[in-house]
Amino acid sequence: MPHPHQLSDLLQKLQAAEMRQQQLAFDIKELRKQVQSLQAEEEPSIEKHEAPVTPSVVEPLVPAPVVAPAPKPKKSKAAWEDFIGTNLLNKVGIAVLVIGISFGVKYAIDHQMLNPLTRILLGYVAGAALLVIALRLKKHYAAFSAVLLSGGMASLYFITFAAYDFYQLLPQAVAFGLMVVFTAFTVFAALHYKLQVIAVIGLVGAYAVPFLLSDGSGRVVVLLSYVAIINMGILFISFKQDWRGLFRFAFVLTWLMVFAWQATGYRYEQHLWIALSFSLLYFIQFYLAFIISKLTTNQKLGVGDVALIISNSFIFYGLGYAAISDHPEGEFFLGLFTALNALVHFAVCLVLYYRLRQSRDVFYFVAGMVLTFLTLAVPVQLEGNWVTAIWALEAVLLFWIGRVKKFPVYEVLSYPLLALAVVSLLHDWSEVNSLYIDYYYYSASEITLVPFINVFFLTGLLVSTMLASVYWLSKKKSPELTNRWVSLIVPVAHFALPATLLLILFTTFYKEIGLYFNQQYYLTAVIKDEGTNYNYDWLAFKTIWLQHYAMAFILALWLLNKKNFKNELLPKVAAGFSLLTILLYLVAGLSALEQLRNSYLQADAFFNHGIWNLAIRYVSYVFVGGLLAVLYRTAAAQPERIVKVERLFFHFTLLTVLSSELLNWLALGSIHNGSKLALSILWGLYALYLIVWGFSKNYSFMRIAGIVLFGITLVKLFLYDLSGMSTIGKTIVLMVLGALLLIASFIYNKRKKNQPSTDEIEP
Repeated sequence: MPHPHQLSDLLQKLQAAEMRQQQLAFDIKELRKQVQSLQAEEEPSIEKHEAPVTPSVVEPLVPAPVVAPAPKPKKSKAAWEDFIGTNLLNKVGIAVLVIGISFGVKYAIDHQMLNPLTRILLGYVAGAALLVIALRLKKHYAAFSAVLLSGGMASLYFITFAAYDFYQLLPQAVAFGLMVVFTAFTVFAALHYKLQVIAVIGLVGAYAVPFLLSDGSGRVVVLLSYVAIINMGILFISFKQDWRGLFRFAFVLTWLMVFAWQATGYRYEQHLWIALSFSLLYFIQFYLAFIISKLTTNQKLGVGDVALIISNSFIFYGLGYAAISDHPEGEFFLGLFTALNALVHFAVCLVLYYRLRQSRDVFYFVAGMVLTFLTLAVPVQLEGNWVTAIWALEAVLLFWIGRVKKFPVYEVLSYPLLALAVVSLLHDWSEVNSLYIDYYYYSASEITLVPFINVFFLTGLLVSTMLASVYWLSKKKSPELTNRWVSLIVPVAHFALPATLLLILFTTFYKEIGLYFNQQYYLTAVIKDEGTNYNYDWLAFKTIWLQHYAMAFILALWLLNKKNFKNELLPKVAAGFSLLTILLYLVAGLSALEQLRNSYLQADAFFNHGIWNLAIRYVSYVFVGGLLAVLYRTAAAQPERIVKVERLFFHFTLLTVLSSELLNWLALGSIHNGSKLALSILWGLYALYLIVWGFSKNYSFMRIAGIVLFGITLVKLFLYDLSGMSTIGKTIVLMVLGALLLIASFIYNKRKKNQPSTDEIEP
């Protein structure tokens, strides 16, 4: 019989299911009513009848079909037709009309049908007619009227310029007075119509006029003044109506005109001050328009705003720099010109100081421009290491202000300045490298650059100190992550700063060690009739001691981290560089040691080669052993596969060093024909050792390494050794290797059967 508790539970579950069914039926009924109501509103003529649904009876639920999202409605043919007819055709029409009038005027001029005065008067009549028609149509056809008005204004601009410049029918004052009137009227019309197209189409004609002046005459002052007048009108309109496209339009065309004139018609003896004055005028026009717009609207700086004002500043700076550079004595004033750029931004910065609360981002941006041009003034006026030093000090100052004083904009500015200091230091080093070679080659007896006591070494230490200071401040003071740029840069700088610091510090001492050995090498020059002789031991010692320095640097870094820094990533970095340094030692270091040994054993008529040629080998083994210890300690905390790789690399290094040492002692013993035999036997013994060690520690990967080494030894033996070996040598090596293989096989068979293999690595 069922248990009473089970029956009670089932009844409760049944009751709950019935209640859910009733609620579901009620919801379905309500939804149907809403659907019927909506359908009745859309189709009132069609009656809808719906069977009543009681809560006790539930209709079967049918899954609703999956409906794909409706595609975006395409523009109908009527919409496209309306767009073309109301917007595109009138613009194309006015352009075609102006071009047609131009061709007609040109035809009349070419055939002498009209005298100059008649041509100008007809041009004014045509422009005025367009304006009258436009004003009469404004009430009912505002957009079309705007296009006609713009074309009329463009015609009036062109006719006025032609009357003044081509035919000299108007004096200078009258011509530019008319242009001021036309500009004012265009401003008024654009504001009245509230259509940006009027300003764009109307003033494009005004901007096109200066391109017609290409003779480079003294009237360039009038031309540039004319552009400044046009700019005033268009900038007023653009910010009055918040037409940013119009501002960018004026910006691009103005600077293009200045660039075109300066590239083709500029002569420094005539136009230096004209170019500087008008470039400054245009720069201030756009700069003030930008600043005033931001102050009056309290808008935040956007990416486009920053790009535009930076472009404005650097276009002006570049054009001015080029104009001054063309002058024979211009190089003496380039630094002053750069500092004046900073002064302009500083003046704006002082004005904005009183609006700091309302325009904080604009203030910081302008302050950044001040620092930018001060930074540029350094390399323009100074040279070499002074540039690097000042940039490094300035970067630390900016970072301190940004991080400690909580002005994140300055912290953002400090990072590119630090990068500039590092790049400048690298440039200094590249310059001095070429200087070393030429200087020592031609003037070895007059060397004055003392290792570790020279400006290049001190500059490297200064940059390293600045990087260390920035990193220390970054660890001590938390950043203002509310600033978007700081939040993006800080994670990158967390790794980039210490990495750059270590690289610069390492390279600073590395180059001085290399400098010392280079000097000693060039100082050994012995000039004879047949040529110049050098003691090449110094170059070999240079290779060895530079590797010793690299190994000592890695060991010191690893020990400092273990005792002080406690950084989790640094041991892995040290291990990676240890691996690379050991590989370089096995390739280049052992080769240099071989060169030193050979020079010790050979007689030399010019130089003495001492016992240090041999002893240096054993000093290097100490450093290599230290790096192998770093690899071992670092790999011990890693996954098992890393430990296996480290163990195999250790044995590879040890075997390579033993092979080099064996060849060294054979050479010292004057045994010149036994190297192949000795190496094959050594490798065979080491292969057997790996197998035995693999069985003793139960390392299958070690035993496999031993077998692979046996295979390499046999390939070397049959493809290389036997061809040049004596019969006795062949007999010995074959017998020894055969015996070693048999011993290895015996051990394999004996131990393999009794001891299962695992790949576990003991700590």
